[in-house]
Amino acid sequence: MQDLLEDARERFKTAIADHVTSDCGSVAAGPWIISSLLQKSIRRGETAIAQRAALTFLNLKGSAIWRRLTVIAFEDVGVGSIDAVTAGVAASSDAAFRKACGGNERVAIYLASVMAKVAKDRSADFICGAKDHPNLASSADALAKASLEEKLASVRDHELALPKRAIAALLALVPNGDGAWARGDADRLLGIYRELNVPEDLLAAIELGAARTREPITFMLPLLWLAVRDSKESRVLDCPVPPLVTAGDVPLYSLDEHTRLGREAIWRFASENDAVRACLERFVPAAQRRRAAHVAAFYVDAAPVARRLIWDQSDDLDAFGRERDLMRFGVAKEGIAPLIAVMRANLDHLNALRADVFTKSHPARTSLPATPRFAR
Repeated sequence: MQDLLEDARERFKTAIADHVTSDCGSVAAGPWIISSLLQKSIRRGETAIAQRAALTFLNLKGSAIWRRLTVIAFEDVGVGSIDAVTAGVAASSDAAFRKACGGNERVAIYLASVMAKVAKDRSADFICGAKDHPNLASSADALAKASLEEKLASVRDHELALPKRAIAALLALVPNGDGAWARGDADRLLGIYRELNVPEDLLAAIELGAARTREPITFMLPLLWLAVRDSKESRVLDCPVPPLVTAGDVPLYSLDEHTRLGREAIWRFASENDAVRACLERFVPAAQRRRAAHVAAFYVDAAPVARRLIWDQSDDLDAFGRERDLMRFGVAKEGIAPLIAVMRANLDHLNALRADVFTKSHPARTSLPATPRFAR
């Protein structure tokens, strides 16, 4: 497995030797915000911020950064740059190799820089959770009851829609759709991908990445590689992302649903902003509005990717993932676009509330103007 990644390691070693690492300081925030910042800055292609986040994460959490970068490689880079994925796995999994490349700090900063710059595709995340899309509940139930051979046959089936093949792959790996998998099940699934002519270095990166992260998303990449290979269109598109707004030196988009302060600010936003509150009341049951608000805010400014790989199914899978996440938490399908639109239109208000909660939690680290008033 390691030998199959030798070419990736050699390319990485050559590239990092030619890379000039600029001085970058740490970011004054806690580990949850820094973890969020690392991933979102990579999505947005904000190289300098991603480098600072990587350095801070390394200082705060040590070796945990290698798992974090590996997850980001599969979840956010994906088929956008297979070379970046394989290089990231090769470097993240080999301490001796990192030492030979200049040490952990140099490698972490360089990896964050590479991931920020390359094209990205988040489809692995969208199809990994396909079983949770309300429209595929019956398909997921049928596949859960199928034999292993039937599940693997569905993975092989080029005529089957990609989300359904992903469900079959997940349930072949983890029969109940959650938890750990047995080595034999992983080997059988990788064997199917090998039959379908997925490159051996990619399979080696998946096997190593899966062993280190224990995340089933790693096994989604071959399906996407096959789909992109057969795609009639494949191009890289530079896409706009929301403006960068900071509190001190902390970008406020890092305060999302995965951080305590982010959840607090988003729920205040959903409660205090008349337009957002009215939209939630119209399209979401009362018991689910808080969670729906968190997820919708994520799609407004935490999920956007600045440099996307565009291929035949990329836009459809993006819409599929958004539907899956929001419909799971009670948002009516016809309410998804209006909810995201009204949150996007009022993003300045959300950022003001984020700045407020962050400043109160970090009074010695920030110096900010008073929260602006918003017409209700």
